[in-house]
Amino acid sequence: MKRLLKQLIATLIVLNPFALILCVAASQPERAESKPVVLSVQIEHGSPVYKLNGKTVEDRRENSLLNNLGQVATDRGSNTTVFVIIDEKAPFTEVGKLETALDKIDMPNRRLFVADFADGTMSEIHLDPKALPIPRE
Repeated sequence: MKRLLKQLIATLIVLNPFALILCVAASQPERAESKPVVLSVQIEHGSPVYKLNGKTVEDRRENSLLNNLGQVATDRGSNTTVFVIIDEKAPFTEVGKLETALDKIDMPNRRLFVADFADGTMSEIHLDPKALPIPRE
């Protein structure tokens, strides 16, 4: 049985190295580049607190949101998906601030969520690329 298995593997290597590469790639653990980045703003004591992957940013000049996003884009690529999570208590203008920061760093792949941090739930917001007229009645 062991000999038969060795022959099968040898045959696969000779006949189809691409299949072997796929098997090896499938067995590799998920790389950090494929995991999304989490960018959040939470209102604490009446002020916004910005976090990138759980780490507080914007608390001092050297730790700015743009510097940290730029580092992520350099390390993981600008096509990395970003989950933007906005506290339900935050003004909607926070969405614009975070999206502007992502635009400056050229990170276009993003998903927007509104979260209730108190009960640990969130809902995704889907923005339509086409504007809808406001109904007048």
